[in-house]
Amino acid sequence: MKQPKPLGSLAGFFMTTMLLVGLALLLWSKQGVAFSPGQISAKSSPGVSLKGYQSHAEFEKKCGACHAPLSTNLGAKCLACHEAVNQQIQTGQGIHSQIANVAMCAACHPDHRGRDFDPTKASFLHFDHSTTGFRLNFHQFNYDASSLGCTECHQNGSYNSVDNQICLNCHGEHDNQFAAIHPSNYGEDCLACHDGADRMINFAHSETGYPLEGKHEQVACSECHRDSNFTDTPRNCQECHAEPAEHKGVFDQTCETCHSPKGWLPANLNGQTFTHQDTVKFSLALHKKDYAGQVITCVTCHPSDLKSFDLQVCITCHKQEDQTFMTDHQVQFSSSCLDCHDGMDRLSNFDHNTFFPLDGKHTSVDCETCHANKVFKNTPTECYQCHEEPDIHKGVFGQRCAYCHTTDTWSPATLKLHTFPINHGLDDPALQLNCDTCHGQNYYEYTCYSCHDHQENEIIQQHSEAGITEQDIPACVKCHPDGIVNAAERVP
Repeated sequence: MKQPKPLGSLAGFFMTTMLLVGLALLLWSKQGVAFSPGQISAKSSPGVSLKGYQSHAEFEKKCGACHAPLSTNLGAKCLACHEAVNQQIQTGQGIHSQIANVAMCAACHPDHRGRDFDPTKASFLHFDHSTTGFRLNFHQFNYDASSLGCTECHQNGSYNSVDNQICLNCHGEHDNQFAAIHPSNYGEDCLACHDGADRMINFAHSETGYPLEGKHEQVACSECHRDSNFTDTPRNCQECHAEPAEHKGVFDQTCETCHSPKGWLPANLNGQTFTHQDTVKFSLALHKKDYAGQVITCVTCHPSDLKSFDLQVCITCHKQEDQTFMTDHQVQFSSSCLDCHDGMDRLSNFDHNTFFPLDGKHTSVDCETCHANKVFKNTPTECYQCHEEPDIHKGVFGQRCAYCHTTDTWSPATLKLHTFPINHGLDDPALQLNCDTCHGQNYYEYTCYSCHDHQENEIIQQHSEAGITEQDIPACVKCHPDGIVNAAERVP
């Protein structure tokens, strides 16, 4: 007896057909979900809609929205929907423009991991934050040592930007004083200077091509980088420093030819340091403006050549103010202005006593008597330089005239500076020794050996015990001002 063949029977065919139809209906109803490896993410951003969808889960059944037949690269499909990301890539701006193999979206943003799975946060495991221009070297932990999460910096719901106020708030809570001063000096654009690796710690201004030298080292950053501008800062002197009024129309704009950051003065003129006061011995302190209130420039006094000067310029200028005074002044003191004047007008409120006191008979002497030929510099100040030594004095009294004479009168003379007792060795105070007892041939030298025995070796030994050198021994009065023999008590 033959066995029945169910598959070849009418019933078997019917059952197979029904099974295939049911399976087809099931696949049609699932629209490809039956082949999905897992549920699509339902994560969404409030108020954000792309192509009419809030999340991937809303088009879960439309596999073709993300997948192309026989293709494993989803990049083109992703960018067609995520137009903002595509814009970043095309313009070279934003996070995605810095990522290698950016078209392999699924490598960083996988899906089919369930409704609660977040493809954006999943990318953090693979994301190199340094590609944003800001490293996380020093942003792993908060000041309280707790972990620093992404949303603590990206609080606005976007991971493409950071509000600088978040930086200021965080650092301000740690150091309020620093956070208040730092933005005022450098501006509030934190990322203009900081890259997370804190490149400013080892920052060398010389690497910018503009080294800070001399006085520039003392200038606050904000003085040059105004409005927090660190990219288009002026480099030429005239862009920061106003040209001195006395320079205008005289020198070109290459300030560094004569001046350096070490200081405006001294200048460097033809390879040599120059200040008007030290180099030409004439200060410009009282020559800033003329009598009309106009600025005195270099060419005002040096009209033809800066290296030469004609005194007639002084005379012409000052005559315009007071011709009578200048005429009389020239008659009395000559036209050699620079012999007396150095720009600081040392003759204004001039006190002759600061140079040479005019007292006694000197008060009635005409200026020309001492200042012959109108020469006021290097005028003699010693008596013998003006007064001829009397014959009776020559070789006897030396040139210390003031020891005996005064400006009141030549005679009588007064021995004002003889401190050693003249009656030395005499019992009667009224008696006096003859001058030549101590002074011999002249009165500006003396010796004690005329009366006192001088055993040289013994004297040297005795005085050396008291700390007196052999060279100082002849100066007896230095240790024996009143003639006391035992000077040991006077030696410290």
